Amino acid sequence: MIKKILWTTDGSEDSFAALEYAELLANKCNADICGLAVLSEDYGFLDGLPPDESSVIRNRIQQDLDLIARKRFEKVSKEIKERGLNFSYEVVEGIVEQEIIKAAENENSDIIAMGKGRASDKFVLGETALKVVRNCTIPILTARHNGIKTDIKRILVPIALSHGITANFDYALKLSRIFNSKLYLTNIVETSDHKFQPELLEKIKSHTKRDLGYLLGKSNVEENIEIQVDTAKNAWIGITKFARENDIDLIVMMTYGGTVLKKEFMGSVTWRVIQETSIPVITLSPSKIIMKMTGDAK
Repeated sequence: MIKKILWTTDGSEDSFAALEYAELLANKCNADICGLAVLSEDYGFLDGLPPDESSVIRNRIQQDLDLIARKRFEKVSKEIKERGLNFSYEVVEGIVEQEIIKAAENENSDIIAMGKGRASDKFVLGETALKVVRNCTIPILTARHNGIKTDIKRILVPIALSHGITANFDYALKLSRIFNSKLYLTNIVETSDHKFQPELLEKIKSHTKRDLGYLLGKSNVEENIEIQVDTAKNAWIGITKFARENDIDLIVMMTYGGTVLKKEFMGSVTWRVIQETSIPVITLSPSKIIMKMTGDAK
């Protein structure tokens, strides 16, 4: 089960949405939450100043940001502890994504909760979240402030037949037991720009559903899991559409698939799903899955 959650915050609305889910998990799993704020070392805008002057301004800015972060944490800590949860926090300086990953490993965290963030291009995930998801081996929950749910009752697990039943299913299954939620095992038949006859599409969907049922049967799972096969131009469109239309509360995905991709490369399907949906997404890295959710919830 989840025993320690690392919540990273930059003060944004998205990061506080992630805190909502960190609390949900902490309540269900009796877990501790550790807050982390990273003060960036990037002060390139001071490079044109004399070194002594630049150092003074830099230190002043760092002191101000440190004070703001600690005041924010003290307020959060008081509120969370009043709700009966354990909360601690740390403010550090460094390269943001590196410090997040290092803190998660040092704290032996079971999951990282963070905001999805924003970038200048609407089709690009926030830079920090993108780098952490790409490079971290610990499960990561990313959330957006306009997608907050009060509970997790429906969990979506996208499955590619070529990869079979993978770690995201096992992880989602344990979460479904913890939250007593319904699990949807979903495959999207990608049609690209081709115009298939409806009869052919139905035949493909029927065979795919049969194959998914076979894979699920081999896993010896007793829960009533709903298998859904849909068609879409590409997988991420189908996944986000299904999640939206079925009021999904959480999506659990692998960060990438295939056998030739480098470990730091996040698959385009996962990347687009995280970016396009307001629903929180938990991603797991297949390069070194850290399955710390040992044992089943009773």
